[in-house]
Amino acid sequence: MAKSLGKTWDLMPHSAAKHEILRRYLQAWIPILSSTHRRIMYIDGFAGPGEYRGGEPGSPVIALQAAIDHADRITGEMSFLFIEEDEERKANLERCVEKLCIPANFHLDIRSGRCNETVSALLDGLEQDGRALVPTFAFLDPFGFAHTPLDLIARLMRRASCEVLVTFMYDEINRFLNQKQQPANFDALFGTTEWRKGLGVSDRRQYLRDLYRTQLEQRAQIRYVRAFEMFNRRNQTDYFLFFGTNRIEGLKKMKDAMWKVDQTGAFSFSDATDPRQTVLFDRGPDAADVRRQVLAAFAGKEVTIDQLEAFVIAETPYRETHLRSLVLKPMEKAGELRVDPSTRGKGLTYPKGSNIRFA
Repeated sequence: MAKSLGKTWDLMPHSAAKHEILRRYLQAWIPILSSTHRRIMYIDGFAGPGEYRGGEPGSPVIALQAAIDHADRITGEMSFLFIEEDEERKANLERCVEKLCIPANFHLDIRSGRCNETVSALLDGLEQDGRALVPTFAFLDPFGFAHTPLDLIARLMRRASCEVLVTFMYDEINRFLNQKQQPANFDALFGTTEWRKGLGVSDRRQYLRDLYRTQLEQRAQIRYVRAFEMFNRRNQTDYFLFFGTNRIEGLKKMKDAMWKVDQTGAFSFSDATDPRQTVLFDRGPDAADVRRQVLAAFAGKEVTIDQLEAFVIAETPYRETHLRSLVLKPMEKAGELRVDPSTRGKGLTYPKGSNIRFA
């Protein structure tokens, strides 16, 4: 599929939405991680030509620009590893990068090759030297499904401060699932043979999505996993964008980025809508659903605001800001919860350390 596109191709709306999520997350990730680590790394496993046919920036340029925008706050080193198999696209990427003003503490490595082999060789070298991978954000955005084995993701995620954003190409997976020459590729992709059960289920999309998420959590041992669904112009699922992190702060920032693209919390985008829209939906979060989920976990209990925030961030699609505006304030006004006055000052506020009892 990648070869048929040529050197560059048109930017599709779902790719623009994906890049918006990537850009917004990196704008938060880079200054946070660089403030606490001497060196951090960004890996783009399928870098592409660096631009689209209309001149829009590709993911490597987006990542570089996000870092450049924070260059004055990055006192340590930031390394970029861009991997591209196609030599013509690699050359085009190099030309795009040359146009940028790269700070001296940024180190660029644009390599020819396949993602799996290149990243595996990098990790092998570190292990042989007895060194650990620096905090890394890996963007794995393939055209297909044969070059992002789950074992590679697991190796990347052994370092607690590493994170991944992976494109799970559902449409291609679904079309090739029955082909006799593909089982080894799917075994590697899922890290299990359980995908075979998906051949006989009524909702293959849900089964494969849930299986992949389970494998990321259990086999790759990723603590927090969140998915964003992309639909094509026929309003059918094209792929899922899976984010994995072991830091709740990372999950919080990624959800912030996803909410900017879909303000309902469904975390989906469809090319069937007006491609000029930056945000697909504008009706906002479901207040009743936020409240239902919180009360299902905490009705009749006394908890801290910190526990409530952690629950909302980790266990629901919503943000901690939704907790305050859509649950706590309305319920306190209605007398349905009580806040220990000794743990806060001003009324209808919920600072760190606030104790809250639900009726």
